[in-house]
Amino acid sequence: MGDPIIVYSALAVLVVVLWLGAFDKLRHFAEFEAAVSGYRLLPTALQRPFAVLFVLAELASGALLLLPAARASGALAALGVVLLASAGVVVNLLRGNTDVSCGCGGLAQASTGLSWWLVLRNGLLAALAVIVGAGMGARPLGWLDGLTFFGLTLSVLALYLVFNQLLASHLQMQKRSQS
Repeated sequence: MGDPIIVYSALAVLVVVLWLGAFDKLRHFAEFEAAVSGYRLLPTALQRPFAVLFVLAELASGALLLLPAARASGALAALGVVLLASAGVVVNLLRGNTDVSCGCGGLAQASTGLSWWLVLRNGLLAALAVIVGAGMGARPLGWLDGLTFFGLTLSVLALYLVFNQLLASHLQMQKRSQS
């Protein structure tokens, strides 16, 4: 059982990342569907249903995380979404297929391909899901905890954005050096 502030911050970050990713995928569904196709893991007939179900899983896991009675289920669903996406990336990296959009959407729009750094980033998101799933210890919360929660949550989201930007810049530099 973790400290409530760490668990709440991990929860907030997961909900933001999942929902922004899902809403962005819905807004640019054709691009997400093209990314699913680019992974070359499913028959053509299953690509659209998978894309729809994946977005619904992101939305549902974020919603479940916000319901205290369903939080463990939400953490498990979020972990499943992150691990499924990571598995697709790993399979394509092992195949040498790196010139495909990650399909992440949301805060990760800058990504221009696949790399092991993307797997690391997803591993960190999976760790957040595990923290939330482990639950929290009981202790009284004070006003300072509110400030700590907001500071920690915003800091982790900022680090996520910075990591995505560094990842995109790294991939662009690699492509330029190979040209």
